[in-house]
Amino acid sequence: MLLLAVALAAGVPPAAGAFSVEPPTNRCCSVAHQARRGAPLFVASQESTSAAASAYASCSSEGAGAQVNTGSFATRQLEQDDRYTSLEARDRAFARLLIATVERRLGQIDKVLKCIVNKPPKGKHRHLVQATLRTAVAQLLFLHTPPFAAIKETVQVLRMRPNRVPEPMIKFVNGALRNLSRPPSESADEMLGEKLLREKTSPQDNIAHWLLERWHDDWGGGATKLICEEMMPPDDDSGTRIDLTTKYSLGFDSPHTVELQQLISTLGGDSVLLPQGSIRAGPSLKGDVKSWPEYDDGTWWVQDASSTLPALVLTSGLLEKYQQDAFADLHVVDMCAAPGGKTSQLLAAGFGHVTAIEASQRRSRRLMENLSRLGFAEKCEVVVEEGQKWTPPGDEQLHGILLDVPCSATGTGARRPDVLRRGSDLTELTRTQQELADHCVDILEPGGILVYATCSMLKEESEEQVSRLLDRGDVETLPIQASEVPGFAGAIDGNGWLRVLPGTLDGELRSTDGFFVARLVKK
Repeated sequence: MLLLAVALAAGVPPAAGAFSVEPPTNRCCSVAHQARRGAPLFVASQESTSAAASAYASCSSEGAGAQVNTGSFATRQLEQDDRYTSLEARDRAFARLLIATVERRLGQIDKVLKCIVNKPPKGKHRHLVQATLRTAVAQLLFLHTPPFAAIKETVQVLRMRPNRVPEPMIKFVNGALRNLSRPPSESADEMLGEKLLREKTSPQDNIAHWLLERWHDDWGGGATKLICEEMMPPDDDSGTRIDLTTKYSLGFDSPHTVELQQLISTLGGDSVLLPQGSIRAGPSLKGDVKSWPEYDDGTWWVQDASSTLPALVLTSGLLEKYQQDAFADLHVVDMCAAPGGKTSQLLAAGFGHVTAIEASQRRSRRLMENLSRLGFAEKCEVVVEEGQKWTPPGDEQLHGILLDVPCSATGTGARRPDVLRRGSDLTELTRTQQELADHCVDILEPGGILVYATCSMLKEESEEQVSRLLDRGDVETLPIQASEVPGFAGAIDGNGWLRVLPGTLDGELRSTDGFFVARLVKK
């Protein structure tokens, strides 16, 4: 399996910005949670390590490193490989965890390798060798694989046909890994690699320098430190935080406490009810989420707690203006709707006319699949069109618009570490954000509510875009109240907008995606 995750890091990387922020569909904690109970761990089969390394190698390129978004692409390549699909569940979980760990810790891994490798590998096998070294170091230093097992699997991967590399390069890799796994001195109780990791690297090495500077400028040094800590969780927790939204989560007549508690019990009892109504899946829930209780019944869907906030404040704002009995007569629109979590929230709230706009044909198919599973397909109008070009038919009035704009997705870095190394040019994104926001204000009826949201941690895409909208003069802020967003009151700023920074809230909500939400009303 190492070869499959290595071979994917050796091809052509996806275009800048071609990353996914869709929720995870598989949890590796069946393997990862064992790390807390002591070694030896992560001694996977050769097939599993081969698959992971092959996948990672095929999405790498010359010069690939901390500036290339390879992680989500490698995962997609892995899942499409026949060798991966034939693996047992444990080995599939390890392959995904290995790719996630390499992507999350790539900056630190490369720094450690530079300490012992004077010259990078050359020749036609260089990408395979580089990716194999990275996956081996991830096993040694982060997944706590016994050195003999990690080195043996790596050497076997390089000798496998049709990817066999020359013997001198295999010996080079073998020597480098053995150096890392030896103690730095006779009295040392750690490997040289562990010493280098501790003394020569920092978790911030895994985040693009420009992004760290921007966070520091936007939020200050203290908040940036907390953000970085949340973006780099312990590796036995890597990617395992999964929040669920249920059809009971958005209730205004009653909190549906009984139904939610019953569902938590059905899900295993160790899941946690979050303040605003989401359920955080407990460690007893393992494997593909499609196998979890009540998935096929359409009772819940995967959605980060922060991602529920835009629909909550739109629904609450309209509830304040109209009575819930009138919801059946209201028309609300979810722009940029896929994969459909926010659309489903609006449908669960009882709005009679919900339109979901999605520009991507591919993503719209997933949107419709999700709505169908949840039993909402017949209640929602799905339009495949660019949001800035869509207008309501005839003289139809729009009472509310939820606009979660395309963005850098830097708030999702704890789950999608590839976004933390994206390029700094946001020109095209901010232009699209402005076009969408202006168009939404134009088509909204007077008195209608617009919720502008991003999963970006950058003011340029969030606060500054809303300030520009306010400068138009035809919208004003409808401040978000603490009672509307239980648990997130500390994220409400002086403007009445929500700015969720990972690591800054209390309790379970300390670990959540970064998000921005502003609610505006058209004059």
